[in-house]
Amino acid sequence: MTFRKQLTLTFTGLTTAVLIFMGVIIYLVAEQFTRRQYFQRLMDRGIVAAQMYLERDEFSSQRMQRIRRKFLQSLSEERFAIYDANQRLHVASDTTSLNIPASVFQQIRKDEQVEFWQNDLQGVGLWYKDNEGDFYVVVLAKDVTGTGKLRNLQEILLISVVVGCLIMMVAGHLFARKVLQPIVAIVQEVNKIRASNLHLRVKERETRDEIGELVNTFNQMLERLETSFYMQKSFIANASHELRNPLTAISGELEVTLMQDRSAAEYQASLQTLQKEVGRLEKLTTDLILLAQAGFDEQEVRQERVRLDEVLLEVIAELKSYLPHNQIQLDFLALPPDPDVLIVSGNRSFLQVAFKNVLENASKFSDNKPVQVSLSWSGSQVEVRVQDQGIGIPEAEISRVLEPFYRAQNARSRTGTGIGLTMAEKIIKLHGGYIQLTSRLQQGTTVTIILPKGNA
Repeated sequence: MTFRKQLTLTFTGLTTAVLIFMGVIIYLVAEQFTRRQYFQRLMDRGIVAAQMYLERDEFSSQRMQRIRRKFLQSLSEERFAIYDANQRLHVASDTTSLNIPASVFQQIRKDEQVEFWQNDLQGVGLWYKDNEGDFYVVVLAKDVTGTGKLRNLQEILLISVVVGCLIMMVAGHLFARKVLQPIVAIVQEVNKIRASNLHLRVKERETRDEIGELVNTFNQMLERLETSFYMQKSFIANASHELRNPLTAISGELEVTLMQDRSAAEYQASLQTLQKEVGRLEKLTTDLILLAQAGFDEQEVRQERVRLDEVLLEVIAELKSYLPHNQIQLDFLALPPDPDVLIVSGNRSFLQVAFKNVLENASKFSDNKPVQVSLSWSGSQVEVRVQDQGIGIPEAEISRVLEPFYRAQNARSRTGTGIGLTMAEKIIKLHGGYIQLTSRLQQGTTVTIILPKGNA
């Protein structure tokens, strides 16, 4: 059963239950009022009957005439009887016995006025004191009019409940459709998202209601899925790219060393070089495995306090081994006197990969021109600015160069995979930061990495 049907049935069921409850309350109140009113009418009839038969000698002829006219307005199946104090019949409307239980006489004597039922007849009894003695006055009648009104009320309430139920079913269906329309729209948008377009997001709502929170949460989940998917998809390419250099260095060192006999000092130097490259290879392997297995969860990534200036110095030192000498220039004048302001919470290896990708891109597209790297801080943020003097990015493509595997038109003639900058952005996002790009063709590109400061 769909949620829309469940919501419709629940809405209809609750409304029907309320209608039935209110109908029962209305009917019980109406019945109580009708019976109470008829008992009072019977009590008046009993008093009139007592006056008619027991006090005719005490009233004037005009008053007796009024009493007689009032008494002659008989009720349906009305029967009355007057008994003396010893419960002997004194006057009766007909010769048929009323069969009044002894308990009724006892109650009349005790309370002076009693209301009771005899089959479908309502009855009243009263203790009437006269100059001739004390008497029991009993009146029985059937409230045909009141019963008819109650039956009519029953039918009206029943029809009202049925019609109300049908109306509420239709209204509930329309209500459920309106309420679930945003969810239907979300489902339609989600169905458009495939593995090939994980960058798409569900359109966020202007109002911050439960649906808005759902959309926001779902988009955050898509962000994590996109990060995980493209990280895993690009893992092999990045692994080969990162591992190629130390493997090439190891292979070259071994080949050169084995070309001829060497002295002990030369073998020792060669082994030290191999040890250094093996250590570098081991570190790269550990980092890449960690990158693949981390799960891309902020809580797993942001676990240690890292100084960004140290990370940049380590990356620049590594890049100097295969990039033009002094191409990447770190502005030491911009460094703060207190190094603690450059500390962020994160993973040193991940940040190294991110900065390395950004700096390699800047070097590759600068054609050996200098690349300026500077740090700044303000409030709770630390900024790393990488400015090159390269070919730049066309304005229409700036928003797309962070997409996985996308390469600007003027960059497609150069080697690359189109995932370095994407991976850098994902890593920075995992650290709670973001990347800003500004560029002008043939004048260069500025990449600004903004990260939150680490907790003290």
